[in-house]
Amino acid sequence: MRVLYLDHATEPGGAEVSLLGLLRTLDRDRFEPVLACPRGAMADRAMALGVEVIELHLEKLLRTRNPLGVLARLRRGRAALRRLLAERHFEVIHANTLRAAAYASGVARGAGGRFVWHVRDFAMSHLARRRLLRTCDVAIAASQFMAASLRRPDKVRVVPNGIDVAEVPGEAEVAAFREELGLAPETPVVGCVGRLLRWKGQSFFLDVAARLAARLPEARFLVVGGALYADERDDYAARLAEQAGRLGLAGRLRFLGQRSDPLTAMSAMDAVVNCSQNEPFGRVLIEAMACRRPVVAFESGAVPEIVEDGSTGLLVPFGDVDGMADAVFYLLSDPTRAEAYGIAGRERVNSRFSLSASTRGVEAVYEELASRGGKGAP
Repeated sequence: MRVLYLDHATEPGGAEVSLLGLLRTLDRDRFEPVLACPRGAMADRAMALGVEVIELHLEKLLRTRNPLGVLARLRRGRAALRRLLAERHFEVIHANTLRAAAYASGVARGAGGRFVWHVRDFAMSHLARRRLLRTCDVAIAASQFMAASLRRPDKVRVVPNGIDVAEVPGEAEVAAFREELGLAPETPVVGCVGRLLRWKGQSFFLDVAARLAARLPEARFLVVGGALYADERDDYAARLAEQAGRLGLAGRLRFLGQRSDPLTAMSAMDAVVNCSQNEPFGRVLIEAMACRRPVVAFESGAVPEIVEDGSTGLLVPFGDVDGMADAVFYLLSDPTRAEAYGIAGRERVNSRFSLSASTRGVEAVYEELASRGGKGAP
């Protein structure tokens, strides 16, 4: 079965990291993957996996004030995709992002392929969501929370994201990371990891860090992540820096920006904090658990599906920074309990969020589409 994957990104974000894992572990005896995306690091990493890459540029649609401009971009992108599908036949067109799905909608079926929309975020209007659900054959949601929001159980299949624990760095890499930052082995380190977006809640993390700094002067805090794409580069990073200064965190907190080694960064932390609101899945959660790190997170969105409160981490109500600071302090004060949470987290990843299980779940969707027969079937 030939599968065309569509993605708009040049740099790998969470959606792209998940797609690269799928491409790496897909059964090549049964499925032939091809990726259409712009030139950049994402394309390079896919080609390194032996995946054919076709250059395709899908212009941004959100945050564009001129509706006529949006329609013009849609027409250009769909025309390019239509030309590609006229030259090459694919049984499945798998849109990995919302933007890719918007372009594929109305084009995939006309080219004789099944249309799969991988729903990874909620940045869409109700009307757009309804249209995409109407035009796709199957929507893959990474969590029950996302699936419930779509309100189409007939169209939605839940396939959690996964991670290969073999990717977790060793002790030498973690020690080198700490040394790079001038952090002694005994220094308590707390961090959050994710793109600098308001809904990711880094501002909450700074409030938590300020409360912890007052109780644990020796603790240090890391914010890992940056504004990955051009249309995300607003004043949020500057506001966070201003907030950190206002809270007196100078010398205790560092903004590390976007890094290529987030698993190493998490492995160097004593606790990983997640402050997202309405988290669609939270790849950083399974990454932290794979690294045997205890997680402290707001109980929002899909988080309770991933983090078991009192077993692999601690959950607090959304926005409760005092409760979050108390939870982190509790873990830092009880290393034995924190280690037990980390071990339980790794076990949960192996049993529920392995990369192989995620890939087999996506393959099962393709097989379901094939079994339906008719237009688009191989």
